Amino acid sequence: MPEGVQDLLIDDCIYRRNIEDKLMEGFEKAGYMEVSTPTLEYYDIFTKDYLASNGEKMFKLIDSNGSILVLRPDCTVPMARMVASKMRDFVYPLKLCYVQNIFRIDEEQAGKKREFRQAGVEIFGIKSHRADVEIIITAIERLKDLGLNNFQIDIGQVKLLKGILDTLAIEEEEEEKFVYHIENKNFIALDQMVEDIEASEDTKLILRKIPRLFGAPEEVFKEVQQLPFTDVMLEAVEELKKVCSSIEAYGLGQYISVDLGMVTSLKYYNSIIFKGFTRDLGSMILSGGRYDGLMEDFGMECSATGFAFVVNKITKALKIQENIEVKRKKHILLLEGKEGNDRIPEIVKVLREEGHIVEIALLEDWEDVLEYSRRRKVDEILKVDEAGNLKVPEELGGVVYGEN
Repeated sequence: MPEGVQDLLIDDCIYRRNIEDKLMEGFEKAGYMEVSTPTLEYYDIFTKDYLASNGEKMFKLIDSNGSILVLRPDCTVPMARMVASKMRDFVYPLKLCYVQNIFRIDEEQAGKKREFRQAGVEIFGIKSHRADVEIIITAIERLKDLGLNNFQIDIGQVKLLKGILDTLAIEEEEEEKFVYHIENKNFIALDQMVEDIEASEDTKLILRKIPRLFGAPEEVFKEVQQLPFTDVMLEAVEELKKVCSSIEAYGLGQYISVDLGMVTSLKYYNSIIFKGFTRDLGSMILSGGRYDGLMEDFGMECSATGFAFVVNKITKALKIQENIEVKRKKHILLLEGKEGNDRIPEIVKVLREEGHIVEIALLEDWEDVLEYSRRRKVDEILKVDEAGNLKVPEELGGVVYGEN
């Protein structure tokens, strides 16, 4: 098999389908509508900023007419393209959800997987913090529905670091080094870089402090008051405060923390960003944020925000926590006898409508039937008698189905 892909066997398929069904049911109950974008997209729909950071992580193909195609490396950009081209006149706010495969070499989101599943939501048309609050609450509630324990949503603000780095007279390569050290909390290397740049003492102080400001919202915002932030930076912090306060007022404050040094390689994010983690995994299980400017690339002015779960990671976390139960259906094996066979289709239909798994036996030898039933964990072996009743085979007692 190619590197970074995997086969999913029976139980894993059951677990994934169950998780995705629960997620989609929760999304739909919150007013989101399901859509799907194609696996193949034109390379050109991705912006220069996106390609600069992620172009080498994409799988490229050449179309018959010579155009460059890519396997969907991201859900947000195709969703923006779809909305701008096909849903421009739809009712807004537009709330969409999806479950789709992503193809990308991205160790941050999927470990060493090159194909993985994302389930997410997007809200188009709301500029205020209320949309950011809703999607974060949606993420928390869906994880609670799945029964995941010990998870946390870290919330950041792109405007802070971006605002500082944009004022520095440094090359793009050096800026990327800053971002790398900030993202990895490499304070020694970061402090050394800060010492070497030409900037005011206030700017240097902020650059040193921001990556260290993470934890409970109340504590972080208290420390922020001691820093010489500009009016623009203070406004960005206020946006973050509103989001956190609203989530706390909703009764979900225990699930969130603030990280002012949070960064992302996806440059279309322009304000609030967030990532979800669980103590049981060393990688994130969800990420998202606001991307107000992205729609302009498709000729439409429209605010937008959204997030995506990494379904593979959530499944793994639930397995580790031993909290991934799927309600089991009764499994019935129905034998075909010499009599009563004309009623089998009707009986099968009734039993399946009651929610049972019903198989018609394909094996004829009784020992083979028993071995198959044991290995498939069949709950009951039944046959239809002359009167058209379900009956346990004579070899197992011969009682009529349902009788004691």
